[in-house]
Amino acid sequence: MIVIVAVALALTVYGALSDRAKNRRRAAEMLGPPQRDIPHLPADARSPRYVTEAQARRRPEGGAPSRAPQEPRDQPLDQPLDQPGERALAVGYASADFVTAPGAREVVLEDPLVLVCSDAVETIRELLPALEQALKTGRPLVVVAPAIAQDVLGTLEVNAIQGLVPGVAVLADDAVRQQVTEASGALPIDSTDRRSGWLDPQALGNAARWTSTRTASRIAPATRTGAAR
Repeated sequence: MIVIVAVALALTVYGALSDRAKNRRRAAEMLGPPQRDIPHLPADARSPRYVTEAQARRRPEGGAPSRAPQEPRDQPLDQPLDQPGERALAVGYASADFVTAPGAREVVLEDPLVLVCSDAVETIRELLPALEQALKTGRPLVVVAPAIAQDVLGTLEVNAIQGLVPGVAVLADDAVRQQVTEASGALPIDSTDRRSGWLDPQALGNAARWTSTRTASRIAPATRTGAAR
């Protein structure tokens, strides 16, 4: 009798533990992402590596060294312009995360593409064609718009910090956007065209150099047209 009771008790404990394990697996399956097989992806492919926002915003080690530290300053608009045709703009960068020279708090971009948006940028999809052109040509990207959604701005910041697509975002009113259009040769693009998923490379402007501080920017015109190198 004692043996029978012991065996029954053992089976009861085993069944309870087994049910608990099954319930845990079932809960994990319900809470986890659904199984999505990716066509042509090898079964032994490595899982994607995710990073935190803090890691994404940390500049990679061994990157291009910045200029020697200087006293923080903003370049005054009345300072003499360096090149013929260079224009001073009464607007600075949208975020300090774009800064390429921390000591001087400046963004300095050589030979950038210039995207002028005629209305607010609300989704990163609107900028994908321009970002693809920047990657394809290996050139920085300047995005000039009246407003940019915070998550879109964050995506541009992380791309600049990681060196994937160096660039800067500038929030500008109608008058400043007109100045940029004239100096760079860019064609203002509205949200409908940006969301179409296609961008004529010739609609992007060009600059020999773009410089921005917190309150001011300068654009030196380029002789090239369009996004072609």
